[in-house]
Amino acid sequence: MDFPSTRFKDNADASTGLLFIRVYNKWHSTISQELRNLGITHPQFVVLTSLNFLSQSDDNVTQVSIAKMADMDVMSVSQIVKGLEKNGFIERTANPKDSRAKAVKLLPKGLEMVIKALPMVEKIDDDFFGILKDDERVFRQYLKILE
Repeated sequence: MDFPSTRFKDNADASTGLLFIRVYNKWHSTISQELRNLGITHPQFVVLTSLNFLSQSDDNVTQVSIAKMADMDVMSVSQIVKGLEKNGFIERTANPKDSRAKAVKLLPKGLEMVIKALPMVEKIDDDFFGILKDDERVFRQYLKILE
């Protein structure tokens, strides 16, 4: 069988994409496990914390604004919001500014989850990326370039 050739055949670690996905998977696995212990998924955490952040300056947060902040697909956010609503973390109400959109509100149970999960995830980030020390700021700058 002839296998396709790669320019990284002698050194897989020379592939930036492979290194990036391995590091991402390691980081994501740690976060996902800890969030699983709290009973939520990582995408649910992202939606809850985005909603929490946006709610501090807007009383009529929409699924579209959550999707934009998190850089997620609107349909994915819609499915996540439905699950969070079913579990009593959020509620959707009529949006007085736009009759076509629903306002998404964080309920006490959702706020309680954010209060538990956010410091935990931030600590994981601090521990994981903290090994970069002074280079962490530069790393973030490079991530912004790639964003």
